[in-house]
Amino acid sequence: MQLKLSFVITSMVLLASACKTIEPAQAKPAIISNPSAETTAELTEVISTIYGGRPVTLAPDVLTETNILSIQIAPHEKDGLPVMGAIEEMPRQFQLLKHESDCYLYDSQNDTLYPLDTVQCSLIKMP
Repeated sequence: MQLKLSFVITSMVLLASACKTIEPAQAKPAIISNPSAETTAELTEVISTIYGGRPVTLAPDVLTETNILSIQIAPHEKDGLPVMGAIEEMPRQFQLLKHESDCYLYDSQNDTLYPLDTVQCSLIKMP
């Protein structure tokens, strides 16, 4: 019960803080410069919140080589086997962006920036 309450409070804080005054166009593509279990946990929590609390698994090196992350929700399973049928959801694309010294996860589906507290990022050098 306390875990659910904690999750709800965290979700509300994350979603409320997502309403930042900068526009996505002001931020630039970036990659994570301090990958750790803590940064992966924060990204996992933010993405899970965006998906309404659905579980999400991310690799420890997520967003360290590229600023783009595409996620497709796994197909439904019954008794450990995939249920046949079409996957209804298209992959959702996220981008890691930086504005000034802050890092954000950008959800292109709802055009929202989610501030990241533990993630430090560096701009991608464009050729």
